[in-house]
Amino acid sequence: MVNQYAQAGVTAVLKRAIATFGEIGLQVAAYHHGALVVDAWAGVADPQSAKPVDGDTLFTAFSMSKGITTTITHRLVERGILAYDEPLATWWPAFAAHGKGGITVRHALTHQAGLPTFKGLPPSEEPSLEATGRHLEQATPEWAPGASMGYHGMTFGTLLGRTIELATGKPFAQVMQEEITGPAHARDLWFGIPDDPAIHARVATLCPARAPDPSSGVHPMTDDERANLAQTTAWGNRRDIRAGCIPASGMIGSARSIARHYAAMRADGLDGVRLLHPDTIRHACVPYRGVDGSHVGWTDRLGLGYTLGAGTHLACDVTVIAPWPDAFGHTGYSGSLGMYCPSQDLAVAMTKNALFPGLRECFRWDHAIQAVCEGLDIPYPS
Repeated sequence: MVNQYAQAGVTAVLKRAIATFGEIGLQVAAYHHGALVVDAWAGVADPQSAKPVDGDTLFTAFSMSKGITTTITHRLVERGILAYDEPLATWWPAFAAHGKGGITVRHALTHQAGLPTFKGLPPSEEPSLEATGRHLEQATPEWAPGASMGYHGMTFGTLLGRTIELATGKPFAQVMQEEITGPAHARDLWFGIPDDPAIHARVATLCPARAPDPSSGVHPMTDDERANLAQTTAWGNRRDIRAGCIPASGMIGSARSIARHYAAMRADGLDGVRLLHPDTIRHACVPYRGVDGSHVGWTDRLGLGYTLGAGTHLACDVTVIAPWPDAFGHTGYSGSLGMYCPSQDLAVAMTKNALFPGLRECFRWDHAIQAVCEGLDIPYPS
């Protein structure tokens, strides 16, 4: 049963975000000590039809996807199917071409593989993990493995996702079902939504954010910013992108299911299921940097696939993932986020459909998690 104080506080934050800051539709879900304590939503899933958001609305998760892909990778390492310091080419021989034979699972998880972008990838191939994998087979690294670190925004998912497919002999979406969706009972997580009109109808339409109220003190977007966001929303709203498999940024999901995934990281498990051993989590939460001291650019605290707590979003100047150093999870483009904090036994996720420029993307998360903590009497370090 939800906590009425936390639920009311979060709902008020979401409504204020819509009225004041230009948000369109949002969900927040939170688990505390293994119980669902917040299940809140507000706004519309599609401005054109004015269809309201509800608890079953599905949102494009963008880079929150990386948190799920990371969990799958760690689960496979726990069972000996993968190993952190084995080259990807152990399972994917064709990947070794052009000097890539030394790139390991650890390098891929920590954005140190030297393949930060796809170069010349046709848009038609973006939804195909097999096609993007072939593209990386022909790529040449920009730096030696581990020498530097740079955010692998899209390639992260192909490096790990294609390796996982070849190591398991199964499509990535099936592995996700077997490793996450099924065990954690997180039914609304999809890497490629089925060809089912009822499911497609639940997916929120991505939109550039509305203009903020002048009282907010937030500057309206420039024409260039709005044009750039329009391109991103058009990409995310493509039917082939929604139906494709993009483990770095293409997950479709609900706040409930994302929060449930993170709540199942509890040492005591969630409803009898524990996704990762506490030792695995501790190992995954050691911060990484390149040998040259570089980091991913938008935060200086990134672990073995997860973004870590007590860092600062270097564009927004707000705390990510949360103020506690042991928190871990992943942000998503324009301010969506999911995380678990062992010391507080707290899992929170926020999903949304309005896109903002980078300097404004994280404030709603900061407000929402503070409201969760206030309602639950959890001290929130400033």
